[in-house]
Amino acid sequence: MTHRNPTIITGHYGSGKTEFAVNYAAMLGRAGESPVLADLDIVNAYFRSRLMKDRLAECGVRVISSNMETEYYNDTPALAASLYSCFENRSQRSIVDVGGDPEGAVVLARFAHLLAGAEYDMWLTVNANRPYTRTKEDVLAYIGSIEQASKLHITGLLNTTHMLRETVPDDILRGDALVREVSEQTGLPVVYTVVQQELEAQLKDMQLAAEIFPVELMMRPSYL
Repeated sequence: MTHRNPTIITGHYGSGKTEFAVNYAAMLGRAGESPVLADLDIVNAYFRSRLMKDRLAECGVRVISSNMETEYYNDTPALAASLYSCFENRSQRSIVDVGGDPEGAVVLARFAHLLAGAEYDMWLTVNANRPYTRTKEDVLAYIGSIEQASKLHITGLLNTTHMLRETVPDDILRGDALVREVSEQTGLPVVYTVVQQELEAQLKDMQLAAEIFPVELMMRPSYL
């Protein structure tokens, strides 16, 4: 599957959105693509991709968020001018981590005109263990609210079903069944099955809706 640029990642709080975003950016960085990861999550003040700035820099990833980019632990009401490059500069590989509810997605609306007529990806993380995305109807309603708020369209689904470090293969399979249902209803492709590295070997022979994308729990301290 060809991935378009920019790649926008959205999903409910606790869905695994930011964990995927930082791991995906790190993968691209290790592949030599020198990506930019834009932290546009204005909803979650705790597990923010910008907090991985130094670690991601070691992988060749540049992280941007507020207008005070060198003071990335501060929350400010402004957005860095460099964020516009993620939507305008097609030679720059850009990943955008966006807050996963209508209030969070609305920040995208200010950039939507820059993507008019252009190709982009906006992937929705789906965690079948979260209260607002447990059924096909839940996910379909969520897609509608995100698209309305952002003025952009979801282009793909990510199965990010997990229970943090208590995740077992049955969780992944539950999410797999859900994203298949949504995909059949909408025509949206399932892009990745996102699993913790430790579970990859247990799932590799299963017929999943999409290829496995193994992640390291970079955003969660070992005690969480």
